[in-house]
Amino acid sequence: MDSLKFFLSLYGHKLPVLCMDISSDGDLIVSGSADKNLKIWGLDFGDCHKSIFAHADSVMSVRFVRNTHYMFSVGKDRLVKYWDADKFELLLTLEGHHAEVWCLSISNRGDFLVTGSHDRSIRRWDRTEEPFFIEEEKEKRLEQMFESDLDTSLENRYAPKEELPYEGAVALAGKKTQETLTATDSIIEALDMAEAELKRIAEYEEEKTRGKVAEFQPNILMLGLSPSDYILRALSNVHTNDLEQTLLAVPFSDALKLLSYLKDWASIPDKVELVCRVATLLLQLHHNQLVTTAAARPVLTLLKDILHARVKECKDTLGFNLAAMDHLKQLMASRSDAPFRDAKAKLLEIRSRQSGVEARTEKEGKRKKKKQKKLSDGHVWS
Repeated sequence: MDSLKFFLSLYGHKLPVLCMDISSDGDLIVSGSADKNLKIWGLDFGDCHKSIFAHADSVMSVRFVRNTHYMFSVGKDRLVKYWDADKFELLLTLEGHHAEVWCLSISNRGDFLVTGSHDRSIRRWDRTEEPFFIEEEKEKRLEQMFESDLDTSLENRYAPKEELPYEGAVALAGKKTQETLTATDSIIEALDMAEAELKRIAEYEEEKTRGKVAEFQPNILMLGLSPSDYILRALSNVHTNDLEQTLLAVPFSDALKLLSYLKDWASIPDKVELVCRVATLLLQLHHNQLVTTAAARPVLTLLKDILHARVKECKDTLGFNLAAMDHLKQLMASRSDAPFRDAKAKLLEIRSRQSGVEARTEKEGKRKKKKQKKLSDGHVWS
């Protein structure tokens, strides 16, 4: 400005620069561009300290907080972001606008900022006394990225929006989430741990037959459960709505192991439904592989006999209970002192009485309105 001559050109953005700001101490200049990047430059030599991919769309405005090297940026991706220009870290992401954010301004004391958006709103963001931790914010962002990647995976992204399933296809309830992947990992881990424990038990039995008797120490991570019960515990912890997606992510080798355990669980009365559901899903998901795998045939043959018998027992029990409840209902109806005998008749009587009261109230309301209308005709109100 003293010589009025060109001094330096800061070159690096691939698309037009839309905004810039200089820190209060004159050390840094930050520029935002339509290439979605923020670039932090040093004003001493004009060198680029860092180029940050800041927003998912054009960066519309950027401002330093007074007397600091902290800065805020806004973009067309509807987000307001808080940055540390010395460590080049994203500190916070503020969500709230419903359309592109176009402008930004910060108070002199840095205690609040104001943003303007294409959603026709001006938002004021106040600084609170509540502390935040950078590591926790990073974990939240990683979880959001992970879940968004699951939702927009290649299979879902390029699949037809309305695709009719072919005959015999599995209709999956729900979608793949972090919970289903965690449940899948827990089932696979339980299968591996149970397999290792069974090997230890077999080795112990061999040593016992040779005369080398030593006290067997079970795996403390299995919580005192047998290998079969430990796998059943991991499977039972899966939410019912997530079972399909959880089993879909289980590899075929682990699915075979899981099928081999189903025959042991079928004898547990309250687990018959779960066992049948797991068996049906695994058969539908891995039908082609199971048909061509010789090792799977004995397991499937055994399951066919066991599960049919268990399901028949459950149906018989349910039928017996329903018949007993019908019999009790008839006995209660025949008794004069039976509780709730006239409950249905009284309920109908109360409903008819209420409907009559509502009809009378409605008629009175209409009559009053007509009367008021007649009174108001021909009068001028001031």
